[in-house]
Amino acid sequence: MLSFLLLINPGSPAAAKENSAGKIIRVEGSVVIVREGKELRGRGNTKIFQSDEIKTGSDSLVELLLLDGSSLHLGPDSSLVLSQYKFSLKEDNPGFLCRMVKGIFIYISGAISKLHPEAVKFETPDGTVAIRGTKLVVRIFEKAAGPGASGKSIFILLKDPNGRVGKVIVFNKQGKSLLDKENHFIEAIVGKSPSDQAFMDRKTMETMIPVALYPIVFENYRPPLAYTEAFESLIDQKDIFVLPEVLQPVSISSP
Repeated sequence: MLSFLLLINPGSPAAAKENSAGKIIRVEGSVVIVREGKELRGRGNTKIFQSDEIKTGSDSLVELLLLDGSSLHLGPDSSLVLSQYKFSLKEDNPGFLCRMVKGIFIYISGAISKLHPEAVKFETPDGTVAIRGTKLVVRIFEKAAGPGASGKSIFILLKDPNGRVGKVIVFNKQGKSLLDKENHFIEAIVGKSPSDQAFMDRKTMETMIPVALYPIVFENYRPPLAYTEAFESLIDQKDIFVLPEVLQPVSISSP
């Protein structure tokens, strides 16, 4: 893992230029980044910044690799806003907040959620989830047509690449619920307290997840900067992580 990391002096010119949250390392189909009102085409190695909105087209997907080693995968017809991202080993007040607008997402946690368990939150139209280090699938079902119809969000907890099962707390104005068992899920609906966690079998899970994301969900996929105990040995160095420019995209397929 350390072969992918470049540790630099935070006072150096290189550090001053490096203010991105991470980069795109995998693209299939069309990906658009909305930044300060402008639309940019997302490609492999494109840097991602705080406040960016990332959107995928139909039959498209993208993988984002963030500075702390977190991995975010967006499936087809998905959109998220990176509302806040602040992390380094020198950071006393880190923060990672994503607003998931629609679609399906897979999050594999990195160092930030392990070292700062209170720092990571994801918002959906139906509820907010606080991450305590884990691998999580989030599926947003949009509101159907008709009076009284509502959407919902499903949160599915999986084993992370190190074989551990973390935990998340799903909450909204009506209440909160703990999700801490492998292959269990919580359902959140606007106006209702999040459900208790319940087991989800693989067949049911497959109906919610695009086939292109099966390797990420059902296999032990490990991001290039996956969190391991090696991160812990760096904590006392009080340095910052920078994604090296030599890190190449995993698999790029662009129209």
